[in-house]
Amino acid sequence: RFFVNDLNGPLYILDKQTRTFTTYLDFNGKEGRPGLFRRFIFERNFATGLTNVIFDPDYANNGVFYTLHFEDPTVGGSAAPRPGVVDGLDLSGYDTTQPISPTPDYDGELQAEVVLIEWTDRNTANTTFEGTARELMRVEHINRIHPMGEMTFNPHAQSGDPDWRVMYIGIGDGSTGDRGDDTRLLAQRLDSFMAKILRIVPDLDEHTATSRVSENGRYRVPNDNPYSGVGGARGEIWANGVRNPHRMTWYRDPARADSPHLFAFNIGSTMWETVIVVRKGANYGYPVREGTEGRSENNRPEPRPEDDTLPVRISGTTERGMITPTYPVIAYQTGVAGDAIAGGFIYSGSSLPALQGKLVFGDITTGRIWYADLSAVFAADDGDPETLAPIHEMEWNLRELTGATFRARGGEGETLPGGGRVSGPGRVDMRFAEDDDGEVYVLTKSDGMIRRIVGVR
Repeated sequence: RFFVNDLNGPLYILDKQTRTFTTYLDFNGKEGRPGLFRRFIFERNFATGLTNVIFDPDYANNGVFYTLHFEDPTVGGSAAPRPGVVDGLDLSGYDTTQPISPTPDYDGELQAEVVLIEWTDRNTANTTFEGTARELMRVEHINRIHPMGEMTFNPHAQSGDPDWRVMYIGIGDGSTGDRGDDTRLLAQRLDSFMAKILRIVPDLDEHTATSRVSENGRYRVPNDNPYSGVGGARGEIWANGVRNPHRMTWYRDPARADSPHLFAFNIGSTMWETVIVVRKGANYGYPVREGTEGRSENNRPEPRPEDDTLPVRISGTTERGMITPTYPVIAYQTGVAGDAIAGGFIYSGSSLPALQGKLVFGDITTGRIWYADLSAVFAADDGDPETLAPIHEMEWNLRELTGATFRARGGEGETLPGGGRVSGPGRVDMRFAEDDDGEVYVLTKSDGMIRRIVGVR
């Protein structure tokens, strides 16, 4: 089965032979719509809606998967799923949670909550849902951009391994790093989830001897997380100082099968779009560093200081030593080469032998696609901020193809919707997906298409 989540609310199953969609779940119950959640948010030009879906590593046996979606906390009524919307959904044990990790030193209106839900489908062979749902957490957001939007499991972990069924979560800064108030440094503070990579155990019955139950009682926090047990810090945090790590992917070097690497694709502010190697306890510097440079309080590039260290900020007033920032392995300039990094994968399929073992990624608005040799990527992971892997552009004419399809499908106007600094009027709005065979798909929101990559130029 090939699942596709639509930001507008539906979670589809796509039949790749007939190219027809079946709605498996619909999250959009806003203002009388027929979906599950009355408080659902799906706004144009914001990273809202049904933002992500991932499957438990043991999904074939347990039918468990996870979703992230946006809700409006100012809407009255219950935040629980509406009963009767999905015939096979048993809500008898569903309870909503209180928001965790409130935004410290902020007394303004909170515009959104992102909700993480665990679903258990008793029949994974059909196109309907029959089972239960369990809310794991709600995270407050000041506004509706740069959210908690990414989840991933280590696909190389096996039952009995410390990382088996352990979830990594990417949370953006909610644009706080561009603000001039006390929230600017939330990415650096360990008492906030904003601009972090989290690491949790969703299943309360897993890793019970090596973790503790979370504050809200819905998941577990591994004892070997870097700040587990540190007073005032959130134990869920694995790494910090990232602006918007909206996509992550894994790679395992065959020569070092016991040491898989997690990469994050981090959307920049005004200077750099980056790929980082996610490491335990690493601080990627944002908002006082971006890409390979320092960053001033008015969000301008500046030279890195001679003493290139940062305080470990537990809160707005408490520090715990110093740390050297960790820098990216790939970077391209925001507003020059592109507007926002789209994510990508280390290609492991068989259809495109020229890309075997290469890191393939792209730019959201322009539709540009590059690759980097993994040897160069790992060579750049040397602690020197000036060392970056060279990137090589591939020409697929994606922008022209998207524009032609947009018009053929009835799109109005001479350009694609939206725009950007580099893309100009009209944006491709591209993302990537990968199937179990390692083949790569390109999703372009502007023309509503899913394409499989079948050739390389």
